Amino acid sequence: MKTYLFKKQIFALASAAALVFALSSCGEKDAAVKINLPENQEYLSLNIGDEISVIAQTKKSETISWSCEDDSVAVISPSGQLTGLANGVTVITAKTESGYDNVGVVVGNGVKGMAAANPATGEGPAAQRVFNENSPITNVSISLNGMTEDETLILSNGDEGTFRVNVTPSDCSDPIYFESSAPDVVTVDDEGHVVPVSKGSATITATAPNGVSDTFKIFVR
Repeated sequence: MKTYLFKKQIFALASAAALVFALSSCGEKDAAVKINLPENQEYLSLNIGDEISVIAQTKKSETISWSCEDDSVAVISPSGQLTGLANGVTVITAKTESGYDNVGVVVGNGVKGMAAANPATGEGPAAQRVFNENSPITNVSISLNGMTEDETLILSNGDEGTFRVNVTPSDCSDPIYFESSAPDVVTVDDEGHVVPVSKGSATITATAPNGVSDTFKIFVR
């Protein structure tokens, strides 16, 4: 099994999306406002179309003003109702006269736009991944049809399958990103579902938010 680490520049984004996790703790110095987060989470996560109520605590009876950095990814109402609109990352801010707090928000698979390099290999164009670099995942292992990367899997056009993913620690719920080195041969979606397209071979890479990954080669006849 091979393990790759993201190069820090891969996480660089133009505009506010690059600030999602850097900003998530900026407001802590302003103790007058604090956004409540799920236990053991450093960000908010929701699917496209989902709505969640975000609560901020204040030490004074002040009105909270909510804002969202990228309203193409998510919007938040004056009452703190957050709605996911599209895959991507953004920042929400709760502000009062006495202070503010802001946290990162991940919608869907957290993928938006194009980056200059594949975060797993450093080569070729790929969707840009922006997520929590402090993911606790230490190992990723994928298998397909009961086979691992050390075995040869040959598929025919018309065959389909979905990768089984095992991570360490096993109770970690961080998402795994899938990518095919040759989508014209084999496609793979965000759930790890693969479909052969044409004859050839492709390497599927499953990557955790912090860059830990596993690969699997598929031959199509």
